[in-house]
Amino acid sequence: MKVKVSSLTHHPKNKEIYDLSSIEELMESISEVGLLQPLIIDSRNQVISGNRRFESIKRLGWKEIEVEVRDVQEDEEELLLIHFNKQRIKSFKELINEYLILDNLYRKGQGKRTDLTSVKSNISSILKENTLLLSLKKLSLYLSFKLLKLEIWY
Repeated sequence: MKVKVSSLTHHPKNKEIYDLSSIEELMESISEVGLLQPLIIDSRNQVISGNRRFESIKRLGWKEIEVEVRDVQEDEEELLLIHFNKQRIKSFKELINEYLILDNLYRKGQGKRTDLTSVKSNISSILKENTLLLSLKKLSLYLSFKLLKLEIWY
């Protein structure tokens, strides 16, 4: 089904997880061969799959776009955003963001083992701190990896 581009929005969780990278390259590709897959949106017209494509076609000035509407429950939005981005080449920050969300999702409803919970919690806090420091360019990717490796193995 076709909808007006102006009626769509990026899903707010998408920018918490992913950066809109390589938009110019994608714009060139879409200009040359068109849109190869429709965007997937929820009932609120938020883009679940295709946020980079959506940004590209907005910049290209498209007025309408082909979409597939999917019934999305609120508790599965983050999981779908991540699963629709499986093939994507991700930055270290994006991988950490995915891990933190998936860790939180899969941890719900599980029993707690005190011998593992504290270690996992500590790793999650280190990942959050490293993500912030990486984004502020106060920590190198190499050093971040080394710090995380030390925490896991020692």
